[in-house]
Amino acid sequence: MATIIEALLAAIDHHQSGRLAEAATLYGRILEADPEQPDAAQFLGVLHAQTGRPADGARLLRRALALRPDSAGGHSNLAGARQTMGDAAGAEAGYARALRLDPLLADAHASRAAALRDLNRVPEAARSAQRALALLPASADALVNLAESALAGRRGEEAERAARRAAALAPGSPAAWMMLGSACAAQKRWDEAEAAYRAALDLAPGYGAAWGNLGSLLAGLGRFEEALAAFATAEERGFSGPSLWSARGNARLAMARPAEALADFDRVLQARPGDAGMRWNRGFARLLAGDCEGGWPEFDWRRHDARAEPPWRRFAQPTWTGGDIAGRTILLYAEQGLGDTLQFVRYVPLVAARGARVILEVQRPLVSVLSGLPGVERLIARGDPLPDFDLECPLMSLPRAFGTKLDDVPTAVPYLRADPKRAAAWSERLADGQLTGGPGLRVGLVWAGNPRFPGDALRSPRLAGLRPVLDAPGVRFFGLQKGPGREDLDRVPMPSTFTDLGPDIADFADTAAIMANLDLVISSCTGPAHLAGALGVPVWVVLPLSPDWRWLLGREDSPWYPTARLFRQTRVGDWAEVGGRVADALRAVALTT
Repeated sequence: MATIIEALLAAIDHHQSGRLAEAATLYGRILEADPEQPDAAQFLGVLHAQTGRPADGARLLRRALALRPDSAGGHSNLAGARQTMGDAAGAEAGYARALRLDPLLADAHASRAAALRDLNRVPEAARSAQRALALLPASADALVNLAESALAGRRGEEAERAARRAAALAPGSPAAWMMLGSACAAQKRWDEAEAAYRAALDLAPGYGAAWGNLGSLLAGLGRFEEALAAFATAEERGFSGPSLWSARGNARLAMARPAEALADFDRVLQARPGDAGMRWNRGFARLLAGDCEGGWPEFDWRRHDARAEPPWRRFAQPTWTGGDIAGRTILLYAEQGLGDTLQFVRYVPLVAARGARVILEVQRPLVSVLSGLPGVERLIARGDPLPDFDLECPLMSLPRAFGTKLDDVPTAVPYLRADPKRAAAWSERLADGQLTGGPGLRVGLVWAGNPRFPGDALRSPRLAGLRPVLDAPGVRFFGLQKGPGREDLDRVPMPSTFTDLGPDIADFADTAAIMANLDLVISSCTGPAHLAGALGVPVWVVLPLSPDWRWLLGREDSPWYPTARLFRQTRVGDWAEVGGRVADALRAVALTT
């Protein structure tokens, strides 16, 4: 017996000192000598759970509990293994059982906080972490869990305070540094977040969760190859599961690799079949790959995503999905960006042609430009009182209702028209050579979208990215940029052939009237590009390597807009090369005009 005790103490010393292989060997030898040694079974189970073998760990921990059923620590350790395997409900129940045996077990309170958070019981999670701190104020683990609960509640500053306290109390704790990285990332302090994640990995190179978080951060910064390498390392270190597959799938989608993204999204859905956001992501991937038949149904799952900001609207009236609608009143309404609305209002006359009375609700800035849309019985701005109606359908669900495929997209343009009086007034202004110093090809420029849109930093070239275009001879340029992005005019030297019309544009109807007098619009992926396409004006759209799904992959034309020509990045973030190609194409057009 003395030999076994000495061996156990030596194994524990190895374990605590990070010599895990030596510890595992000794624990195993003890169990070979005495299969009913509960401490060796428990500690080897914990070690397995820590090193990416949670199922083996759980088996040993159950064996230890069979030998010592009233061990609060044993129940807590088994709960930890279940948590590592993704069984948050089983883990929470195990921690609760441990705390009934020992209500003062601070570690169990701290770990239970994480399980409660995974179950979306965030207030209870915060209380559990606070209870752990009350029992053990210097508990770095409790502070880490408190920080994670604060992050789940989107309280980044509070999370950072708790994580910094944890790192100060236990500077050798990889979990504290990883949580600090997540808190900084939540506040968009990317450099600090990366530094904290790498500090965690310096302390524990095998820390799979930190590799996974680093991968997600790098993907968000557009450093996709580095992100994929980090995800691969995470899996090699035993960290895998829906959060990693989801992040890697999104990275692959951003790398224009939809088939690989779908494989990751499918793995997530095997684990979480009801994940509406992941079904929506799968819709993006299918549509980007040109699979409309498989994509539209998945895309409609967006309406079931409870995490959406703002929340999706709910109506008592049923949603129209394409059946008989003659004689009924339907509310068609905008739901996302201005460009989305401009793209999908093409379906409104088709709905009216089926005999429906159409109420169209759109974003207030678009009311003026959509006032003449055929088939609309009543046009209202979002936020105005709604009249009675029988059915509802968001505009972006109309392609599914009509069974749209790439070869039968409604492409009759123009389906929007500029107000004739405004167009005439702008014609007089643009004809005045004083605006830009002489005649020439008339080209409108838009270089930035809404910065609140996820991924806008990747899709917007900004004015600097399009600067080579401005050197094309024989061209008169007109800036159509409104709102965010106009500050670029103070940073980029502009030629005498450029006129900024932004301050004189009152609304989208003004933009439409200007476009009606232009030979060409060059735009990033944002509302004015869709407006030009809807008006039937020639439009060149500059796109990131992996564009929004509607632009598809590997083609220079668009099935949605017959007058569009697409210029795509060949490398993530390289707008200079795109700008150079657009400039060359513009010179060629100017020479033949």
